[in-house]
Amino acid sequence: MIPGLVESKSLKLIIIFLKYLFCYTSNTLNQLNPVLTSLIIINLYPMTFFSQLYTIVSVSFVSACFFCQTVSAQTEWNFKKGKDGIIVYTGKLEDSKFKSIRVVCEFQANLSQLVSILMQPSLQPEWVIATKQANLVKQISTARLYYYAEAALPWPMNNRDMVIDLSMMQHPITKLLTIHANTVDNILPIKAGKQRVPMSEAIWLVQPLPDNRISIDYQIKVDPGGGIPPWMVNLFITKAPFESFKNLSKLLADKRFKGQHFDFLKD
Repeated sequence: MIPGLVESKSLKLIIIFLKYLFCYTSNTLNQLNPVLTSLIIINLYPMTFFSQLYTIVSVSFVSACFFCQTVSAQTEWNFKKGKDGIIVYTGKLEDSKFKSIRVVCEFQANLSQLVSILMQPSLQPEWVIATKQANLVKQISTARLYYYAEAALPWPMNNRDMVIDLSMMQHPITKLLTIHANTVDNILPIKAGKQRVPMSEAIWLVQPLPDNRISIDYQIKVDPGGGIPPWMVNLFITKAPFESFKNLSKLLADKRFKGQHFDFLKD
């Protein structure tokens, strides 16, 4: 919250007026000046908004190897949080005002357990923070699919949605599993009342380890669209990725995903 902002009686009156205005018009914050948008959101949703703001990044978790190599080579990663074996970094990209995210961790699981979860988009509400829904759109093969996902944001912001092209490929010798999750256009029409995420590019590099463990190096860059100021997103960028991977760690222990096999995958 901006110091001194709440104490302004004039601004309070403006905010109250805007609250009622939103009730009687079809305008949303997505159509307002970004500066005014920032001030209103900070006062109306001091914590709730920020805790959910970057859920569109979380949703993109299951949402190329070239992208990963490019980002790693050109990005200086800054440590942001490390706990429970999950480390979160952020980096600044030359072609975007939004920071990129990198998550590095090790989990007690094999590749098939992870793939079993990722290839079932409907499971996302169980582990991806603030996911309202996620549904399979089209199964291309056992290693590729399209899915639709919607992330919930607090009123009066529009929920964010996207269609993701999820594909997987394993190196035959090293067994390194590369997973691409990128937004794709012209698969589903734009839905009324939803803000379609214009760009999200994510990659997982997953290496099997001894003792039934896997290491994950995950990277993503995203533009949430809808006029959300980049500085606001960047301030609260690490919460959703950390919490989502923490949930994923717990879900991997679920017996539903043990004993799974895929024709393109070797554990």
